[in-house]
Amino acid sequence: MRKWLEDVRAPKMYRYLFYTMVRWAKSWNNDSPNFSSMLFMTVTFGFQLLFLLNLIGVFIGVNFWYLFFREINPLFITPFMLVFNLVPSFVIFYYNNKFLQIEKEFINENEKQQRWGSIYLFIYLFISFSLFYGCMWLVTFNNPNY
Repeated sequence: MRKWLEDVRAPKMYRYLFYTMVRWAKSWNNDSPNFSSMLFMTVTFGFQLLFLLNLIGVFIGVNFWYLFFREINPLFITPFMLVFNLVPSFVIFYYNNKFLQIEKEFINENEKQQRWGSIYLFIYLFISFSLFYGCMWLVTFNNPNY
């Protein structure tokens, strides 16, 4: 099992975004840029997951927010969702110092590549945060109060 955990890697796009986020965090004098970047990637994964969940709910006609707040106690589901989202991010980016491997992979970037990486990261973050607002908009489709 331990060998499998060591071999798990994120797709190159996510590794590159993570590296760029770490570079940003280092430029802001963050004390733990790798851990902060991992947590931030977890938040963006969460926004994407919430959007997909609500989009599926619109198509199948199920109001997941109603189920979450009325049918299921949020104290039971919130830790599950945190673990479901945080553990994969930890395994992909942080476990066994994988952030060092990611840094070695992209350390030889020139200034132009770094600039493009920052643009890609900005677009990724903009889309991820927009998906969160899109998720809130999708809630109105199956909500009887709207």
